[in-house]
Amino acid sequence: MPTYKLIYFNGRGRAEIARLLFAASGTKYEDCRIEKEQWLEMKPTTPFGVLPILEIDGKKFSQSAAIARYLAREFGMMGSNSLEQLKIDEAIENIKDFAVPLAELKHMTDEAQKAERMKKLREDLKPKTLKWLTNQLVENGDTGFLVGNKISLADIACFTLIHNIMSTGHSEALDAFQSVKHHMECIGNMPAIKTWVDNRPVTPF
Repeated sequence: MPTYKLIYFNGRGRAEIARLLFAASGTKYEDCRIEKEQWLEMKPTTPFGVLPILEIDGKKFSQSAAIARYLAREFGMMGSNSLEQLKIDEAIENIKDFAVPLAELKHMTDEAQKAERMKKLREDLKPKTLKWLTNQLVENGDTGFLVGNKISLADIACFTLIHNIMSTGHSEALDAFQSVKHHMECIGNMPAIKTWVDNRPVTPF
């Protein structure tokens, strides 16, 4: 088995989906958390000057989406056939359309821009994304998963998004989407994921 090392800041951010994939699969890895000062020294030596970085037997790879998809394939969480893989990719892109502007909101300082972003999230992206996730759960029957009959990258990404919505004080957004909230709770109660979430470092992002 390869030796894995995941390098990121001391936060959940763009590395948390990868960490959850490691947790869900029971795969050992080094969770290397660095400070901003360390990153400034390390940055010129990295492939694209971005984090996270996944080292596989010492070789560095970047881009969080590529890392997540690679790990999902390696751990059997990228679908059982090409159609399921397509559905998982579709879910990831739809979730990202909401997750990225939500994450960016934390770093915005202009109050007018923040208000405009919140309005777009609340009136456009939130209902569109959560309604789509609801429809996917219905379409996939009573499996408890977004795609197929076992946990996949789509479920991990959805869990991360909904957890972030709830942890940032916007849980009322889920009032009309109880099936999505229930899905998040079910994934979060899977023993390996629950153990990770309960014991991971408490960080501001």
